[in-house]
Amino acid sequence: MNDPTGRQSDQVELTVPLRTEFAATLRVLVASLGADAGFSIDEIDDFRLGLNEVFVVLAEAHADSIARVRVIFRIADHELAATIGTDPGSGDIEIDELGTNILRSVVDSFETGPEGATLIKRAAETVGAHDLR
Repeated sequence: MNDPTGRQSDQVELTVPLRTEFAATLRVLVASLGADAGFSIDEIDDFRLGLNEVFVVLAEAHADSIARVRVIFRIADHELAATIGTDPGSGDIEIDELGTNILRSVVDSFETGPEGATLIKRAAETVGAHDLR
């Protein structure tokens, strides 16, 4: 992801134990990164919900293991992407119909693959008062 100035996107990586109490850590980080990307409160909440949905799917799939979850966030101008999977490698993540519907409603796009799930959210365009003529 490149921003309009042509510079490479910023990247933040976090690895935590795949236990539900660490989902809050991811949600706090998403709030900060979303604010940096220019997201509204609702857009931040949407992305947090989407990331939490995938976290829960991973936690259920690996309930009997000591797996860790790895999230790679990429931040560019008004866009946030997160690839979430177990460390090392999740394999394909199976998201049920309800989870798929939730993701479709809260992020702009998502896909699953061997590295886990990737979610992308773009901030809505805002029009400043000075632009209204």
